[in-house]
Amino acid sequence: MPEVPPRIGIIGPYPPYRGGIAQFTERFRKALDEAGCVTDVVSFRRLYPSLLFPGRNQETGAAEPLMEASRLLDSMGPWSWKKAARYLSKKGIDRAVFMHWMPFFAPAYAGVAARLHQEGIPCSAIVHNARPHEGQPFSGPLTRRFLKHCEHVVALSETVRRDLMAMGIESGPGIDIEVRHHPTYDQFGDGMDRVEARRTLGLPQEGTLLLFFGLVRHYKGVDILLDAMTRTTSRPHLVVAGEWYEDRASADALIRSEGLSDRVRLEDRYIPDDQVALYFSAADAVVQPYRSATQSGVVQTAFHFGKPVIVTGVGGLPEVATHEEDALVVAPEDAVALATAIDRIEEPDILARLSRGAARSRNRFSWEHFIEPFLSA
Repeated sequence: MPEVPPRIGIIGPYPPYRGGIAQFTERFRKALDEAGCVTDVVSFRRLYPSLLFPGRNQETGAAEPLMEASRLLDSMGPWSWKKAARYLSKKGIDRAVFMHWMPFFAPAYAGVAARLHQEGIPCSAIVHNARPHEGQPFSGPLTRRFLKHCEHVVALSETVRRDLMAMGIESGPGIDIEVRHHPTYDQFGDGMDRVEARRTLGLPQEGTLLLFFGLVRHYKGVDILLDAMTRTTSRPHLVVAGEWYEDRASADALIRSEGLSDRVRLEDRYIPDDQVALYFSAADAVVQPYRSATQSGVVQTAFHFGKPVIVTGVGGLPEVATHEEDALVVAPEDAVALATAIDRIEEPDILARLSRGAARSRNRFSWEHFIEPFLSA
């Protein structure tokens, strides 16, 4: 008789919620479905209370019709945690997989996982961040409370695993922790002609174009990048594409005072999925001047489009971006070093070599490899 495919419950934010975690959840589900699994997704009916959300909108449109997800969880509603667990149990799941990235959601996850655990359903967690980028009270105890109900934990970088160990969470009796790096994001479609992409976005056709992509928050170092732009000997263009969670007044003032208005464009908006290919296709390289990091889907998106990256050597970034092969890795919070790297990438031979490396790297981290531990009940 043919083997019965495993039925896997996935718990986490899911489109139309926006952002990298929701995109990861959707792509993870697709990979499982393509491997023959049956999946049931439980998403949130309320993710962040509006008072705690710094952005303009928690939801966005999607490039393609979405597979169904049940929006049952309320992050602050214990009654919903029991409902979600009961729903998954009735579906007959063989395993539950939680998307963990912030201790704020750990009580909800713990409430669901504890009930599933009582029914003999094993639980796994994919840990994007063990510690929040901005400090939150009780992050360690909340994360430990949730993960004690998980037999299997996948950390998306060695940095995340070390953070877990610092919290007192490491492999041992009852819990297995392994590192599997963030797979390449390939759900944004194929790249397009560079000339056409720049024309569509109203960007200059000539010269090197750098891209910073994603929500603008202090730890991502856009202010350092703008400082570096004033120090370059070359004259590259820069697009900062993402909604600002920071006050951008100082950035605008710097651009005016340093005469960068003709070379720097700030787009203060969330970029929907169906426009991602436009920005990456228009760019020559992607810059991530982060002050701190655990791992990044932006690197993996850049590699999908064959674009090299300039990253700082923090967290899990140098685990996936290889200096002088598909990336230039520089010291964090050092505008001079960043400017030097930008000038280097202006050199045609270096840009061409790193671009070839980035195109090769799109196959280094596959979804087929990533989902292997989840394919058995």
